[in-house]
Amino acid sequence: KPIRKTKIEMNIVYFSKGIRGIACLEAVLQAGYTVVAVIGSGRDDELNTVCERNNLPLHMPEKPNTLEVAELLKTFEADIFVCSGYNKILKPIIFNIPRLGTINLHGGRLPFYRGAAPTNWQIINGEHEGGCCILFLDEGIDTGPIICQESYPIAEDDNHQSILEKVLKIFPRLLVNVLHDFENDNIHSVEQNLDEGCYYTRRYPEDSRINWQAMTDVQIHNLVRGMNGPFPHAFTFRGDEKVEIDRTALLKEGIKGISGRVPLKRNEGVVVLCQNRGILVKEISIKGEQLNPRKFFNIGEIMT
Repeated sequence: KPIRKTKIEMNIVYFSKGIRGIACLEAVLQAGYTVVAVIGSGRDDELNTVCERNNLPLHMPEKPNTLEVAELLKTFEADIFVCSGYNKILKPIIFNIPRLGTINLHGGRLPFYRGAAPTNWQIINGEHEGGCCILFLDEGIDTGPIICQESYPIAEDDNHQSILEKVLKIFPRLLVNVLHDFENDNIHSVEQNLDEGCYYTRRYPEDSRINWQAMTDVQIHNLVRGMNGPFPHAFTFRGDEKVEIDRTALLKEGIKGISGRVPLKRNEGVVVLCQNRGILVKEISIKGEQLNPRKFFNIGEIMT
């Protein structure tokens, strides 16, 4: 659908956090829609810059579900609230304010990937397809009616960073199209069958530790891919030294032995033995410094 240039008088309050929030906000403004206020979460210098450049009021309530915040939001007389990357759960006192409702941009296929970190979980679970979804907010977590959903492929060598790049190309277009449908009273949402879905909890930094004894080569490869982005990477220990595993590759040859041991070196890295067979470790880093695994690891030592 064509990008609009003229100002569109459908008042939007925009809830934003992170790169997705900024990318979609800029697309909404470029399309000519009227953003009457932006609600952020925590320090966000880039969001502050975008708001200043476009003369948008920016508010950063620590607790968004208070009567005080609700009264503030009512003064904007918004037709719709848009949540894009916003990391706080909104309650009915807030999401019921606008006449058209509140919509949320969710980075996982629904109803299968509700909850936190869906882009990470989709890769970790070895999915071959991910999803971008826009849905209405309700009292559950990602349980509201689905307005639109678009799938994208997840290749064996995709990681979290490359998936983010795909998502950032899809969401701005989806959001502008959805706003166009609201503008033309052409919204057709579909209720979710929650019996089909799963709720995924947030991930903690320690969840990215590799368990060489319990995890297969595919599980480790998926964990490394799923955490390679703006998150703590998958990691292991050599003695007391924490080593981040940044990139791996699955081996065609079967190599077996004691799990966690480095039995061989290859031109592109070192082999480390998993629960079932070996995996090739191609890139590592320590405290943000990239190192050559061939020079760092010694044959025979065991990762824990």
